[in-house]
Amino acid sequence: KTYEALFKESPRIDKWTFSTNGIAICGLHSIPAIGFGPGNETYAHAPNEKVPVDHLEKASAFYALLPFLL
Repeated sequence: KTYEALFKESPRIDKWTFSTNGIAICGLHSIPAIGFGPGNETYAHAPNEKVPVDHLEKASAFYALLPFLL
């Protein structure tokens, strides 16, 4: 709902090819979790990690609105 409210389109549901803390939160402790964040996964957790500023702006807007729509 949050993504659609902000961006007027459905989110892309996919998997990441890198690891996050979600493996412990959801996998070990059975607490539902989602992954959402800015950037291109090609650069995630890499020496040349980088994130476009417009991705940061969009992710920040999502994080700000999410608690109000839960």
